[in-house]
Amino acid sequence: MLTTQDFLKLLQGLQGQDSAQDTTQLRYVIYARKSTTESEERQVRSLGDQVVECTELAQKMGLKVIKVIKEAESAKEPDIRPKFREMIEEIKKGKYEGIIAWHPDRLARNMKDAGEIIDLLDKQIIKDLHFVSFTFQNNTAGKMLLGIAFVLSKQYSDQLSDNVKRGIRRSIEEGKYLSRAKYGYYKDINKFLRPDGDNFTLLKSGWKMRLDGLTQEVVMKYLNDNGFTRAVDSRDKHESYKWGRSRISEMFKDPFYTGVLKYGEQFVDLTEIYDFVPMVTVDEFLKINKFSNMERAFKNRLRASAEGTIQADLLRGSVVCGDCEENMIAGITPKQNKKGLTNYFYYRCDNPDCKFYGKSIRAHVIVDFACQFLEDHKFTSKAIYGHYVDEMKNVIRDKELEFESRRRSLQQIRRSLDHKIERTKDLLRDETDSYIKGVFSADLKDLDKRLKETDDQLEAIKKEMELNKKALLSYSQFLELFSELPVRIRKTKVLRELDFMIRKIFLNFTIKDKIVASYQLNQPFDRFIKEAKIPSSRGAGN
Repeated sequence: MLTTQDFLKLLQGLQGQDSAQDTTQLRYVIYARKSTTESEERQVRSLGDQVVECTELAQKMGLKVIKVIKEAESAKEPDIRPKFREMIEEIKKGKYEGIIAWHPDRLARNMKDAGEIIDLLDKQIIKDLHFVSFTFQNNTAGKMLLGIAFVLSKQYSDQLSDNVKRGIRRSIEEGKYLSRAKYGYYKDINKFLRPDGDNFTLLKSGWKMRLDGLTQEVVMKYLNDNGFTRAVDSRDKHESYKWGRSRISEMFKDPFYTGVLKYGEQFVDLTEIYDFVPMVTVDEFLKINKFSNMERAFKNRLRASAEGTIQADLLRGSVVCGDCEENMIAGITPKQNKKGLTNYFYYRCDNPDCKFYGKSIRAHVIVDFACQFLEDHKFTSKAIYGHYVDEMKNVIRDKELEFESRRRSLQQIRRSLDHKIERTKDLLRDETDSYIKGVFSADLKDLDKRLKETDDQLEAIKKEMELNKKALLSYSQFLELFSELPVRIRKTKVLRELDFMIRKIFLNFTIKDKIVASYQLNQPFDRFIKEAKIPSSRGAGN
């Protein structure tokens, strides 16, 4: 005999069977949307990707797709998507009962459209929803989660512009520069603006010429004739640059070159945030721009820099005053002579409490010392070469592993791009809507560009791997390199290369009585000197 509990379970089971809907009998529409105007959606799947992934989901679940709708419009505001509105009206007429989309935010980023979808679910006009990247169940809890997803989508859309503005403001306050690097500077990994070697020196000379009363046209010709280049994204990538009258005029009016960055209505003192190197002092800037009657007002807003700020990025922080033990600043003085304008590099003590204050030493004294040292101390013994071989084997192995990892990653990216290109071509071929064809064509162009960039990176890595295998010098090549090093240092005119070569050997120099009084070497050269592993004609020094 059945008990009431048995009967209850039977009724519950029957109710469950009745309420379970066979989704394979429903008719679905795939809705794919991509905004062509909103920056918030730049990282969202392309229309082609959305259609393909929604189609794959339908096939996997055995769902019947009646129509595919593709729309390139924003969903931030209601009543601006004609194809979305057409889909809703067709659902109300019973042409299909379910929607498949990549994510709920493809359907709505505003509460009016979101509310309408949930209302149609409640009325069972929309009988089912499926998403590639969101799990939905057509029950009370599922509708609640869907509503939350819609709210989050709207919140994301509403807050994005505020977040972008806030992020820009915060970055500026942290000293980070978001646009292309200023003339004479490059952006480091932290987006801090740093002196760009010879380009910084050239532009610094241009400011000095203006300070001496030369015209902007003369400065413009000087910069163009001396091969000024502009950093693109980093210190290693430049492009040729020709100055024009308007650009040179704008540059001389820019307070950035004193250390004060103006971004929109926001002003930031970069010298207070990091070791920013100004190109001119505030007094010099005011003099060039003839702000004599505004000097007091400017000084209240701008922190004056010390006279004689760093002008040359050569051995910066590696030249020490022997009297006060403070770092000396590097500078450049352009002077007119029979050969034209010549740049004279120097180091000066800027410590007012030091007896050497204001006095300077020419940079060639340090360069000559370094060359003479390398001529007198031959780092060419078998012991040093053996150390070099051991170190280089480790370096080559580590680089080989790094290159191989990057190569595999890029190959995977390339396979994915190939697949996306073929899918987009198929969609483009089958599409009849001219507007959507244009969207697919833009997607295809972007994919082709990314594929070419990936191929270029793969080719570059291939070359780097080949060079890495040949990086180990033979003993004869090693001897030749160190024998020629003093000559190369003397002949090098590019500050960046000169700085690199000297810093590889020397840690710092101490100056006293306008000569190099002592020095420190980097490892392993310091150890080789102390262990007397090198031939020397003048002793080991300090």
